[in-house]
Amino acid sequence: MIGISYNNSSALKKFKEKYSLPFSFLSDRDKEVAKSFGADGLFTPKRMTFVIDKTGQIEKIYKKVNINTHAETILKDLTS
Repeated sequence: MIGISYNNSSALKKFKEKYSLPFSFLSDRDKEVAKSFGADGLFTPKRMTFVIDKTGQIEKIYKKVNINTHAETILKDLTS
């Protein structure tokens, strides 16, 4: 799992530490990754989730993310 944000690396490190998140972040300051996945927004990337298999193929895209239930939804989908 990787989180991607327009924030700089030091801000992402602080965010990760503050919330004790068990995954890494990628700083996408030039918005290149977000643009290539259609997740670019004016000030922040769109909240989207991409499930990518071991071969690099996108298996599923979640375009609408409810931050309160999204993790539960993904876990349910991946274990079904």
